[in-house]
Amino acid sequence: MIRIITYILICMFFGWLLCDIEPSKEYSWYSGIWHGLFFIPNWIRHWFGDALYKAEDYTTAYNIFWWIFTILSTISFLFGGVSKPENRY
Repeated sequence: MIRIITYILICMFFGWLLCDIEPSKEYSWYSGIWHGLFFIPNWIRHWFGDALYKAEDYTTAYNIFWWIFTILSTISFLFGGVSKPENRY
């Protein structure tokens, strides 16, 4: 449990450091990729403050890439840490 909380806090820090979304800026497709990758940390930051997890002013390409990478990052977050036990015999 401590590992999960530490992982989430580190992700939130990197989300704030590398992917802080400004409400007055228009974003394009490459920002959609970046914001989609940092969806989980920005979404958790949104719960505790006024951080955005999706830009308010964006292009259609941003929206498409944001959805693709949001789904991929969520699946990765939920199922990426599951590993099969190694056979040691």
